[in-house]
Amino acid sequence: MSEQVHNRLAVVRAERKVSRQALATAVGAHYQTIGYIERGQYNPSLDLALRIAAHFRLPVEALFSLEPFRPLTDELYGGPADGTGGADDTGRTPR
Repeated sequence: MSEQVHNRLAVVRAERKVSRQALATAVGAHYQTIGYIERGQYNPSLDLALRIAAHFRLPVEALFSLEPFRPLTDELYGGPADGTGGADDTGRTPR
């Protein structure tokens, strides 16, 4: 059984101003592979996940997880850890 690997690759790549092509070249992958990973259409091998994390000098668990990531705003600004009261599936906060 293959479980989806959730990731924050697109967010980190944008924050660091790294293109898909530049990241792919740096980690020895094809730029389309980076896009597939970002969209959740492909789970990276452990080797590739570790190379990507090393490129950004982040622990692999900061980029990849078997569980969905909490929204960054919840993590940064103290949103609920239990999933209540925060943004719904559309990204909007209920009123």
